[in-house]
Amino acid sequence: MEEANARGGIAGRPLTLLSRDDEGKPERAIAAAEELASRQGAVALIGGYVDSLVGPIGQVADRAKIPYLATASLDERLTTRGNRFFFRVSGLASYVRVTTGIVLDAFRARNVAILYSSTPGASQLARRQKEALERAGVKVSVFEPFTPGLSDFTPLLARVKDQGAEVLLSDTFFADHLLLVRQMAQAGITLKAFLGAFGMEFPSVIRELGPASEGLFGTTSWQPGVNLGGDQKESLAFIETFRKRFGAEPAPLTMHGYAAARTLLKAMESVATAGGALTGAALRDALARADVQTPLGRVKFDEGGDPLFYERVVIQIQNGRHVVVYPKERATAPARYPAK
Repeated sequence: MEEANARGGIAGRPLTLLSRDDEGKPERAIAAAEELASRQGAVALIGGYVDSLVGPIGQVADRAKIPYLATASLDERLTTRGNRFFFRVSGLASYVRVTTGIVLDAFRARNVAILYSSTPGASQLARRQKEALERAGVKVSVFEPFTPGLSDFTPLLARVKDQGAEVLLSDTFFADHLLLVRQMAQAGITLKAFLGAFGMEFPSVIRELGPASEGLFGTTSWQPGVNLGGDQKESLAFIETFRKRFGAEPAPLTMHGYAAARTLLKAMESVATAGGALTGAALRDALARADVQTPLGRVKFDEGGDPLFYERVVIQIQNGRHVVVYPKERATAPARYPAK
């Protein structure tokens, strides 16, 4: 928004960004979205993390007839319900493709355990992984959901050990990953690979776990040093600007927000340039037509609002830093397997 306003805004009009904290609560997310859409007269909504919040916000946007561009969303149901005002820059298919691909192509594991958070996106990811692995003849010996924030994974980890799993796919979030790794060490459980779907790309994983982080796998779509489908020069410029603006390194998810905002602003520009009013309906149609190159890669949506070109890779922590290890054409280092 600051970059756009520095260029003169949209058709000479400055932009105003209003933000609200959903506090991780669906009821708060709904109230915030309704306030922004009605009392504040927002022409679009953007943001959102975890589909239990993204879904309700999407319903508010649909009722208000303004577009909602979610920055972190995976629940497959959200783009099959006929909500014409819902769009997102992330999608489930790439997660499934790379997490199962490395197990089959690089690890060649025959026995896999899957533990997953009982959130919509994580549950669907786990089911898709199980289906893909079993089709390829891999035994999924443990397939267990758990409530986010579980404090004791010991019983689940004992099952993983008892079933002789070579690889653990952990479809959950940052804090759960840290606890799982620590409790595995306490229980003396050693696996050939631990692959966490969400949050393992954060630099804080290395800071929090120290030497215990070595060899862990995760996924990412963008982070400093990892640039997939986007322009390298733009990516470096974003990193430098972010450092100056916030005094810190950009976390991987910041690029989801930046790419989504760039796409939304491009849609607004296209409406204004054509002489149209920035109504919800006009902006929705412009987003449906949008095709924007960003540091995250190309952002373009299918008829349901899903991204057509969203890409992720598998990373591994090697020598205290994240490196891309899969797929082969994106890899900057070979995967270390077994990891320990």
